[in-house]
Amino acid sequence: MIRSGITVAVKVEKEDDRQTPATKPAGEYVTLKVQDTDGCVVYCTMRRTGQLQALMDLYYDRAQDRVQRGTGRFLYDGRRLRGWQTPEELYMEDGDEVDFFTELLGGAGGWAPPPRLA
Repeated sequence: MIRSGITVAVKVEKEDDRQTPATKPAGEYVTLKVQDTDGCVVYCTMRRTGQLQALMDLYYDRAQDRVQRGTGRFLYDGRRLRGWQTPEELYMEDGDEVDFFTELLGGAGGWAPPPRLA
């Protein structure tokens, strides 16, 4: 008998083993992905009837070293999200992506016409 020194652990689950109280009903929860322009990704699993403010708060908590709370916009399908909205009323599905954009305010000053050439 040849021994290779490799140990393999195998877990066999029965159908009944997966039905635990911690299992979330598939239709009651939705997992959403928030991605910003820097490529940072945050996943949030929430109730379909829960307010999206929870998703926004989670993103700001995870990105606190790069983004200040309240300094950006969350968009879904090109529409701005509000904290009081729910995934259910926006017909969001599991795996949908929410985009985050930092607000750009200000500029380089007022507009001035170009100088006239003589």
